[in-house]
Amino acid sequence: MENASKALIIAGAILISILIIGLGVYFYNMAASAGKRANLDSQAADAHNGQFTSYFGNSQSATDVKNLMQTVRSNNITSQTNGETAKIYIIYNTKVTEPYEVSADVKSGSTYKINVPNDTSTDEDSNDTNSIKKPTKSTDPAFYSNGYIRIIEVTRVDKTTK
Repeated sequence: MENASKALIIAGAILISILIIGLGVYFYNMAASAGKRANLDSQAADAHNGQFTSYFGNSQSATDVKNLMQTVRSNNITSQTNGETAKIYIIYNTKVTEPYEVSADVKSGSTYKINVPNDTSTDEDSNDTNSIKKPTKSTDPAFYSNGYIRIIEVTRVDKTTK
């Protein structure tokens, strides 16, 4: 009888150990998959932003600005059509404006500075249509919380050409 009771205690301890190990593996896998998802989100943001960052620089031509505005317009239309709100806002000479207005105002022969005005992120998710607020100045956060570009600033560098 004494041996049977010790055997039951040992069997119970083994079952509890297996349960604890199983829970540990389960939580480890959950944490690992969350890390992979975060990495994929970062890669998606880098891929999305890459189509715009190739135009960034301090002495870009009018053609570069017009091509960027076309890319931004395409992005904004596609995002709106897909029910997303990863809209990119343009700040042109300190004023928030639409890409087509920038394209119309760009002068051939002039040079432009194109960049993201800062590296801060907003609390807004680019896919949450209820939380998006239009920026009003270049000091507003330039990125959405998921890493997508929110603001691109275009400034005319030489003002000699008319």
